[in-house]
Amino acid sequence: MSDRAEVYAAIDGEREYQKKWENSELTDSGGIHSNVEFLVYIRDYVEEALHVASRDGDPVVRVKTAHSLRKIAALAVAAMEQNGVLLREIH
Repeated sequence: MSDRAEVYAAIDGEREYQKKWENSELTDSGGIHSNVEFLVYIRDYVEEALHVASRDGDPVVRVKTAHSLRKIAALAVAAMEQNGVLLREIH
């Protein structure tokens, strides 16, 4: 298990990697996407991870799906950074 600090450090590291693509010289979009586009990317990573999970066994699956989850979490963070975030109201 990892503590929350390690989890957020992994997400931050992945976001730093992803930010390299937020460059208009590399992509037409400059790395700026709608929430729908981010959901498409996230879905693709989910499907890729499930494909690996259905073909390989541990420890390969554990490692590859952990990489996928880090990427997915960072994509969700990027979506909120670019398109705004809604805080959960606690009643």
